[in-house]
Amino acid sequence: MRYLFFVLVIVLSAGSALAWQEITVDGFVLRWETVSGDNLSVELSAPTTGWVAVGFDPTQMMLNANIIIGYVATGTPSLRDDFGWQTTSHRDDILLGGTSDVTVNGGFEAGGSTEIQFSIPLNSGDVYDRELVPGNTYPIILARSADGQDDFSAPHAAIATASITIEALALEPYTWAVIKTSGATQD
Repeated sequence: MRYLFFVLVIVLSAGSALAWQEITVDGFVLRWETVSGDNLSVELSAPTTGWVAVGFDPTQMMLNANIIIGYVATGTPSLRDDFGWQTTSHRDDILLGGTSDVTVNGGFEAGGSTEIQFSIPLNSGDVYDRELVPGNTYPIILARSADGQDDFSAPHAAIATASITIEALALEPYTWAVIKTSGATQD
């Protein structure tokens, strides 16, 4: 049983490593993977000691994008779930009557760059979030502030656009269940 557990842990590690996708655009680095079948885990970094942001599935510029914006101040990451309510403006989901559906997984500043780590549901049910369906490709917007702008209101100093594909979970639910069960019953 112990041998089976170690084999399953190796399979889980390999599956997880293969699931991460990454793009680099104009100094922005975005990494993402689908986890637990219904969440997207994301890491975003850019060359700034201010805020960084990613907007998922805008229809025109910022309009209708699910925007996650964050910064790190005194070692503590602060993130906010925003919505592109105009082509050149975004607001906090909560102020619009929605919900905050971002989970902060970490963040740091090092070497003149900021990285935020978070997860969001693929479908939060919030009208101010965009559903992301595995297998589909979505436009994204990336932005960062000037150095030292540790707040949510400073203007952006750089922007970029790209497209990403949301891949399905690396391991199907049955395999996850076997791994979880095997891990719990090791000798």
